Amino acid sequence: MKLAQRRGSTLVLVVIFTSVLSVVAASLLSYGMSERRMNKSNILFTEARNASESMVEYGFSELKMRWLRQTSFSMNELRANPLIIPYTAEAFLGTGRVDCEALELVGGMVPPGAWAYIDPSDPANTNDPQKGKLVFSRDVQVYAKSLVTDPVLGERVAYCSQTLSVRDAPLFSHAIFYNMDLEFHPGPQMEIQGPVHANGDIYLQASDSLLFYSTIMSAGDIFYGPKTSTVGYQGGTVSVLNSDGDWVSFYSGSGGKTNPSSYYDSNMGEDWRAFSTDRWDGNVGSEAHGVPSLNPIGIDSYIPDDPETAADEKYNPGYALIEPVVAEDHANYKGDAVREQQFAYKAGMILKVTNQGSGYAVNAYKYKRSSSTDPTSAPILVDGEPELEEIDLTAVESGIGSPLVQITEYSEDDYGNPVGGFYDRRQQQALDVIEVDIAVLSEAVASSSQGTDVFGGTYDLDVSSAVDWNGIVYVELPYDDSTTSRADKVMPAVQNMAVRLVNGSEVPTASFAGSSGYDTGFTLATNGQLYVQGHFNSDGDASTGSSTATDDGLTYGSDEQPVALFADSITILSSNFDDSKSKQSPSARKASYNEVSAALVTGLLPSIPGTSVQSGGAHNLPRFLEDWSGVEFRYRGSLVALYESEAGTSPMTSGYGAWYSPPKRNWGYSELFGAGMYPPGTPNTRDFRRRDFRFLNEAEYAAELASLDGFDGSSEALGHGESTCGSGEDEDGKNNNGHGNNEDGVDSSNPGNSKTGEDSDPDVDDEI
Repeated sequence: MKLAQRRGSTLVLVVIFTSVLSVVAASLLSYGMSERRMNKSNILFTEARNASESMVEYGFSELKMRWLRQTSFSMNELRANPLIIPYTAEAFLGTGRVDCEALELVGGMVPPGAWAYIDPSDPANTNDPQKGKLVFSRDVQVYAKSLVTDPVLGERVAYCSQTLSVRDAPLFSHAIFYNMDLEFHPGPQMEIQGPVHANGDIYLQASDSLLFYSTIMSAGDIFYGPKTSTVGYQGGTVSVLNSDGDWVSFYSGSGGKTNPSSYYDSNMGEDWRAFSTDRWDGNVGSEAHGVPSLNPIGIDSYIPDDPETAADEKYNPGYALIEPVVAEDHANYKGDAVREQQFAYKAGMILKVTNQGSGYAVNAYKYKRSSSTDPTSAPILVDGEPELEEIDLTAVESGIGSPLVQITEYSEDDYGNPVGGFYDRRQQQALDVIEVDIAVLSEAVASSSQGTDVFGGTYDLDVSSAVDWNGIVYVELPYDDSTTSRADKVMPAVQNMAVRLVNGSEVPTASFAGSSGYDTGFTLATNGQLYVQGHFNSDGDASTGSSTATDDGLTYGSDEQPVALFADSITILSSNFDDSKSKQSPSARKASYNEVSAALVTGLLPSIPGTSVQSGGAHNLPRFLEDWSGVEFRYRGSLVALYESEAGTSPMTSGYGAWYSPPKRNWGYSELFGAGMYPPGTPNTRDFRRRDFRFLNEAEYAAELASLDGFDGSSEALGHGESTCGSGEDEDGKNNNGHGNNEDGVDSSNPGNSKTGEDSDPDVDDEI
């Protein structure tokens, strides 16, 4: 009996225990299923977020592609030309759960923009490649929506937005700008006052010292040492200021100073980015730091020839800025976006030189413009070419008493000495010379803008009725316009001619310019070789001004003008230069003190490793033809190498002593440019920064889209204008973009729930 009772009790306990275990197991199973469902739900939610972020990224990519070539855009730009979801979106997003027809991509308004100084002392700007510069910035919002569906879990919707900062930096916001590899290997001490940028690699070294007071940025790598072995290794000091105002060198502190392994540079590999940021507080940047290439708007990237191949890969699109305008049906026409950037198209005065067979003729022209009171308005086109109206140069000569332009063909006496034109010993070339007297032009512009017409009624400077002068002069030399097989369609000027500027101490500017909203200053461009003789835009007095400061010591209100010179190559000649001695050795051509205040935009011949061909480095970008030993050349401006030379094609070599001895280089960055006063027609470079990413809920998203002027919620406005993803309309033709709305939307206060294992919030101020 007792045994039976015990067995019965045991059975009861087993039943009870089994029941409890069953309940626990059922609970655990239910919990596991719920947890699995929640995980799947989160994955679905994350997928929606990822898809919306992908749409924003695509929107940024499309805007960058559009706006690298588009010079200007209106506030309603993205209403008139909405963003378009690509036909590849469905395949890219890939899981089959993203509803392509429900994707939305919307660009916001384009604000007027504002100038801003990127303060290098602000820690937020540590890794900004534009720090130390004035940029014109517009912040554009991009919005995106995505919907994903699952047969079991239903639908999830995600909304997000991010800001794209579109930033324009004038070319002359740089002390030195190279559209290619940039080399420094100066002999005497050299100081660089303003920002430095290269779209290629930068090679640094010095015999004495090379000091950078601002940033040095490369879209490629930064190396210590020469690009080509023919230059040799130098053991001087190369230093950059950090944020504390201390000079910090590239030297590691040990090892031979002519040994490249003794220096910190891009050869450090993966350690370079963090190390250099810490060492120079972000004032040294390279491709590893995300430094972008900066091209003039509308101009493609330069590609150098690869000397190790038989083919010529050179692609020299920046050269188009100084080329003549051709008709739209010309085989070498480069498109509307490029034409808008050409100085031959922007110019308010064109001096055109033609070969008459037995000599040359020069005529002056202006464009007939769409607005007679706006000299920067678009020229009127006839058969795809700007309509020209001739300017009476004989009236100018009569009114001023001297000719504006004189042409001298090269000739020699019985002893081989030049008696017409002059000889360029670097080019080993006799040159016919087109000489432009800047003093005559200055007087003509000043007189006419003050009511005395010296142009015989052919050129207007009456601000109350018509204005032709816009501060830009283009000198067109004869050129080869035959159809070319070159991808860049370059049309070089003839090589036996050159433009020379004389009497340029004071440059032309209209008296009414500053007070009437017109650009002050002066820009001259030519498609040929340019020679600047004597002091230019400066008083030539060594006791006034400096390599950075104007002669009168003023920045705002200075009599000194912002000036730029654009040419195939630019050579500086002192006032002592004697044409008759130009074939003789440099010792017969002793230079005198010279001062130039102007941005110089010019070409060069790139260094070719393994050969004697050198670019000469930044310190030889302006060319010289005299013995400058012990003589100062004072320069303030902005040095720009934008293209390869196509007319002045003789490179630097180790035999440079045959044509010049280098000057004492007292060079600096013009305070006018640093203060944001740029010459007429200054090209802009453009970069893009993404910032302020955030997720939105449905109400926030709807409210932001509703705030956009002109936004109508149509299929096109939501990104489906030309997309194979679908028009977003149902069978009844009604807009069907609102289906699948999740009442919870996305919690904008909790953006950390997005990508599994990834940070969905892109870094603030991330470069693209």
